Amino acid sequence: MRPRDIVPGARCVVAAALLAAAQTALAQHGPRPPWPTQTAPRGYLSVGAGVAALATDCAGSRQCDRVGSAARAALGLFVTPELALEVAAVDFGQGRIGDGYGDAEFGVRLVGVGIAVPLEYGSRFNGLLRLGVAGVRATLRPLPAGTAPSSTGSSVEGYYGLTLGYLLTPLLAAELSFDGTRGYVGPVGGRVDALTLGLSLRF
Repeated sequence: MRPRDIVPGARCVVAAALLAAAQTALAQHGPRPPWPTQTAPRGYLSVGAGVAALATDCAGSRQCDRVGSAARAALGLFVTPELALEVAAVDFGQGRIGDGYGDAEFGVRLVGVGIAVPLEYGSRFNGLLRLGVAGVRATLRPLPAGTAPSSTGSSVEGYYGLTLGYLLTPLLAAELSFDGTRGYVGPVGGRVDALTLGLSLRF
């Protein structure tokens, strides 16, 4: 056999080896799915902070804003993939309003229990629709301090919430939440709402 008859066969062997190596490299380093399919978590712990709006009367106030700084926290446990039991706490902050003495600071806090219904799971986007019953405590402090005594009011109210989340990792999500209820001190008060941005840890 002459050398020139061996060269074509060697070329075929080299080409086959290169093709096999390329297929192996593609299998190891090829494109992967953008995000793994997620199963519904057993529970969640979320915290957030933002702003609150107090739907109260500003009559008699010289500097009325009806806006406060809000903070919220919630712990939920799923009893089924479609339903969670939740404990929530929201501080709607204090906003300046008007009362019979002029300017006053009005604040509302709640602690409640309720249910949460997932809007979507299995992708980076998800949400919760939340409804429950809360113990609400409202405070009214006339300004300047000392012009009249502070007063408080307590009541049992319904609360509602909507949370939209974006998964940063399979266990951590950034959340935008809207929460609301009602709070009163005597005839003073009304609806309060909060818009907060925070994080949710899933477990």
